[in-house]
Parts: sequence; structure tokens; C-alpha cells
Amino acid sequence: MDPTEEFNNLLAKQVLLVSRDADCGEELKTVIEGAGVDVGNADSAVHALEILEHGAHHVVFVDSDCVGKETGRFVAQLRKRHPDRVVMVAGTKPANSLLIKLIHAGVQHFVAKPFDKKKVAGTVRAICQRREHAAAAYIAGKRPVSATPGRTNELSDEIHLANQRLKNANEILRRQVSQLTILYQMGRDISENENWSDALDRFLMALVNYAKADGASLLLFSSNQTRLTPRTNFQIEPAALERICETLLLEWGENPRGSEIHSIESYDDRIFNTCLERLNRWCMTIVPLRYRNRWWGFLLIEKPYKSSQQFRIDYPFLTTIQTILAEEVANASYISDLRQLTRFNQNVLDNINSGVITTDLDGYVLFWNHLAHEMCPKLIGGSRVHFDELFRHPDYPEGITGGVMKSNVDTHVLEVVYLGDRDNEYPARISITRMHDDNLSGMVLVGIFEDLTEQRRLEAEVRRNDRLRVLGQLSASVAHEIRNPLTGIATSAEILGNRINEENAKYVRVILDETNRLDGIIRDLLSFARPAKPQMGPCALGDLSGRVVNLVTDQATKKGVDLSVRDDLADDTCTADANQLTQVLLNLVLNAVDVCGDGDSIEISLSREDDEGLRGSGYARIDVSDSGPGVPDEIRGTLFDPFVTTKTHGTGLGLAISQQIIEEHRGDIRCEFLKSGTRFTIRLPLGITETVSRGRINRTEGKH
Repeated sequence: MDPTEEFNNLLAKQVLLVSRDADCGEELKTVIEGAGVDVGNADSAVHALEILEHGAHHVVFVDSDCVGKETGRFVAQLRKRHPDRVVMVAGTKPANSLLIKLIHAGVQHFVAKPFDKKKVAGTVRAICQRREHAAAAYIAGKRPVSATPGRTNELSDEIHLANQRLKNANEILRRQVSQLTILYQMGRDISENENWSDALDRFLMALVNYAKADGASLLLFSSNQTRLTPRTNFQIEPAALERICETLLLEWGENPRGSEIHSIESYDDRIFNTCLERLNRWCMTIVPLRYRNRWWGFLLIEKPYKSSQQFRIDYPFLTTIQTILAEEVANASYISDLRQLTRFNQNVLDNINSGVITTDLDGYVLFWNHLAHEMCPKLIGGSRVHFDELFRHPDYPEGITGGVMKSNVDTHVLEVVYLGDRDNEYPARISITRMHDDNLSGMVLVGIFEDLTEQRRLEAEVRRNDRLRVLGQLSASVAHEIRNPLTGIATSAEILGNRINEENAKYVRVILDETNRLDGIIRDLLSFARPAKPQMGPCALGDLSGRVVNLVTDQATKKGVDLSVRDDLADDTCTADANQLTQVLLNLVLNAVDVCGDGDSIEISLSREDDEGLRGSGYARIDVSDSGPGVPDEIRGTLFDPFVTTKTHGTGLGLAISQQIIEEHRGDIRCEFLKSGTRFTIRLPLGITETVSRGRINRTEGKH
């Protein structure tokens, strides 16, 4: 065959792609051909072997994702039949068993998917260029030389032989580097994987298989180098590990060659030399792991060596592993500590009683803890939320962020309103700190805030109680002072009425009527100032509501108001004072009848409301709803205060007394202002009895 024709045959279709993946196959083919290399395709392992039997492809690129479980067997067959082919394998998170098979088969390159196609194409091109040079040298060695045929032919043969040896050495070196690359990638998994124990197990397994060792173990220091324990072990007896850890911990620090690779046997004979200097046999090799002036531990490899000469073959490999493993163990430990610290900080932030948020350089929220998430539901959405959208302060009409950033003070404590659920605004106290963020290279804000709604409610409750206490004392004093002379007036008027004629007796009756009205006002004042203690007992709220409706039906009918009861409470009873509850319910219904007109309606609704804090119990709920004109805006905030009323008659004590009665029953009463009308809601403990004893609440189960 003509040398030129033979040269072209050697280089025809230099690359064979074994893949069905369009991204890995077609696109990679386009990029490689763009680098000036011819590419052929095979869609299966069987197809690839058939092509290689008749083709001159030098590089075989195998997509393990497409070949699947047959990848290891296919590569082994390929290397056995065509040892001169360069095999490259690509895959997504390959199994540890596959990597070991690839190492044993002598795969030159492994590429993790996804990969840089241009980089892979460059590697393929470099391989093909070496192939071209080798082919050119081979063809040149076969061409006849006219001058000095004897010596020239000898030189040509020597050059050809030298090139062949260099080629073989280069192939062996590249194979070793490729296999070390695979081990290096597995070592990288140690620091990249959160559960690095699994990555260590895979690494030691691959190490033992590659080095043809009997076992390996990673020994790490802990507690400031006061302990040395196996972190991961593969096929080394636990008793031997325990003895080795004890020996290393006691004598390693005194070994002058402890930072070099040595054997555990050197401690037994007290000859402190490295494995390269030893002449006698050993089987336990110690590879110290040190990174950035810190000792992390040791890699222990169980493999018999008869002499240092035999060990020299593995020495470059072990020093490479020493560098890889020391760095990756250190990184994994740092990352593990960082993850633990991050989880600790997150748990602390999520369990404090304050919301915490941080911003970026533009004031948009980057981080928030669990409580901030609950208080500001707007943070739940995927859109970016600005700090000024969540918090407002009257001193910063253009936004708090700009004001704080321009201020000469780094920390500000403000009372603001924040945007809560359903876009409602709530009071809060926030501490805003301006600080430099190294990652963002600029100033950001850190806000720690707490809701003041309950505090404001308690403050208002304290003020209200103080006011009611003063009003109660004043009312009791005034009622006492007025009742005595009022009794004298009423008595004198009765005597006078018996002594005057009928014509003037009508004036006496007016005096007596007004005296009785004043006496009713005084009774209300005394009821407010000195409320009677409830006489607790079983109370059926359905019967009580029916009785109230019977009392008010005539008055409601005269005004054209529809009065109804809806009872969803069934047979449940509560422990209460029936007379006092009747007084409260009657007061609410009468108030509703007074404000309603013809065509309006009033409904008394009874239902059960479960209480998550009291398992098996709950509340009886009484709703009194009307469709009347509602409550004027100016008195909505003071509706339960004494002497507040819209009527032309009465004292305005009805709701204040009702609230006192309900609170004595350990319940609550509130008012909801509807679009059309008003709803008063009473909640009473259902199925439990609560009494106050020595400043605390005692709860006992009641009977239904």
C-alpha cells in the first residue's frame, strides 16, 4: 500500500461518538468537527464494536447515560479488542461501581455531565494531533532511504523504536493521570456532599481497588488533638485500628519524621525513617494529612511492601492522594462546621421573639426569619419586596431606607407601622442597623422588629381599668350620697300625696316617678361600681335565648323587626350564672331593637368554637346580629366605656356592665361593625369551670 494512502487510512474518521443524546451527540459532533476533526456516530455499544472492527477511529467517546449498565462491560471489551484506542467516558453522577470498573479497564478520560463542549473538543483535537504525529513518524520509518542505506536504516529503526517507547510511556502516563483524575473527582465529592461519610466510603473503596490494597481507613483528630478515631474504614480489622490509633496518638508527636509518609511498624522498632528509606517489609502505611498548618489526621493503607524499591512505584500516587485528601478533608470539615453554624443561627433566628430581615444594596429584602415571615405575609411571594413597602414612619415620608442610609448614625430604633396580613397595618418597634456586607461590597440594612399590638392593647386595657376603677369609686360614692336624700324625698312625697287633694296629687306622682327613675340610675351605678359575683351553675344557652326572645318579641313586632334564633349548640351546656347572662343578652337584644326600624332583622346565633389550647373543650359562642344602621364612627373605639350611649335616655352603662359580667365568667365580648348592621359576639368556656385561686387560674373538667 502506498504510504500516503496508509497515512490517510490511519486518520480517517478519527472520533467515534457512542450516544443517542442529541445534546451530547449531535451538538458535540458539530463542535468537534468545527475543530477540524472527523466524527462518526454509533447509537449502541454493539453498533460501536461493529464499526471499530472495520474502522480506523482513534478516539471513542462513550456516553454512559445512553449505554447504561452495559458501560463497564462495553469499555472492558473495547479496551481488550482495541488497546490502541483512546477511550473517553461521559456521565451524570456515575455509580461508584462504574468508576471502579472504568479505572480497571484503563479509561483515559472521564468527563462529568454537563460539560464544556469546546473544552472537550480541544482535548479530542490534541489527542488526534498526537495521533497524526505518531502516524507520520510511523510512515516515515517505512519509506526507503537512498543514501547510506545500512546506517540510515539502523537510525530509522532506532528512531522508530524510540518513538514507539515514548508513545507507550505517554499512554501509560496519561492513563495514570486520567485514573488519578477520577480519584480526584471522587475526592472533590467529599467537600461538596453534605453527607460526606458516603463520599468518603466511595473514595476509600476506589482507592483500595486502584492501589490493589487490602484495606484503608481515614483517622481524624478531634477535641484539640486529644483523640484520634476512625472516620471511615474499609476492610481493616477494628482491633488493629484501635491499636494503631492508640500508638499514633501516644507516639506520633515524638516522631521526627511524622509529617512524612511512613509505616506503623516504625513505631515498634523505634527506627524513625520514611518508607523510602526502609529495607525491611511492612504492611501498614501512614499518610499524614496536614493542611494550612493544621493537622487533620492520617490515611492508613493496608498493603504489604517487601522493600522500599517496591514502595517507590506507589509513592508518587500516595503523595498525590495525600495532597488531595488533606485539602478535601479540611474543606469538608470547614463546610460541615459552617453548615452546622448556619443551622444553629437559623434555629436561633427562627425561635427568637422578634422578626429579623436583611436587605441588599438597593433596600430589597434578601433574608427573613420565621417570625418575620408570619408577621409580613407579603414576603411569601416570589416577587422582590422593598424594605419601605413593609415599614412606614412619619419622620421618613420618602422611605426609611433612604433616611437611614443618609444618616450619620448606624443604628436607629423607631416605632413604625408594618404591613401585615390582608394588607392591614400594625404597630411595631424596629431596630435598624446599617452595616457593610463583604459579599455585596456595600452597605445593607439589618432590621430586628417586634409587634406592639398586644403591648398597645394591654396598655389601653390598663388605662381603661384605671379609668373604670376611678369611675367605679366615684359612682359608688355619688350613688351612696344621692340615695339617702332621694329616699327622704320619696317618703315625703308619699306622705304629701295622702294629704293633698286629687288635683294636686298628679304633681306628687310625677315626683315619685322621677324618683324611681333616679333610683334605677343609682342601681345601675352600683351594679357597675360593685358588680355582683356570679352564682355559677349549669346553664342551657338555648333555653336562655328562647326566654329572652319571648321577653322582647312584642316590642320587636311593634317596630316591624324580625327576631329569630339559630341554635347549633345542640345539648352542650356551660357553667354560668343564668340570671346574669340573661341580663347581658337582654341588654344586647334591646339595644338592637332600639336602633332597628321597620324591615330590619335581629338574629341570635348559638354555636361551638373549639379551643386549640384546651383539648376536648372549647367555647360556646353567642352572636347577636342586626341589620340596623350600625354604630356611629365617633364612639366605636369607646363603645364599652361607661356613660357612652346614642340614646336620649339611659345611663350608657349597659355594655360596660355586660362586659364586666362576661369577664367574670372568664369569657370575652367584642363588637364587629358590618357593612350593614352590627354583630356582638360573646364567648363563654364550654365544658370547663374556671375559678381564680391565689392569683392563678385553676381549670377542672365540667360535665355536659
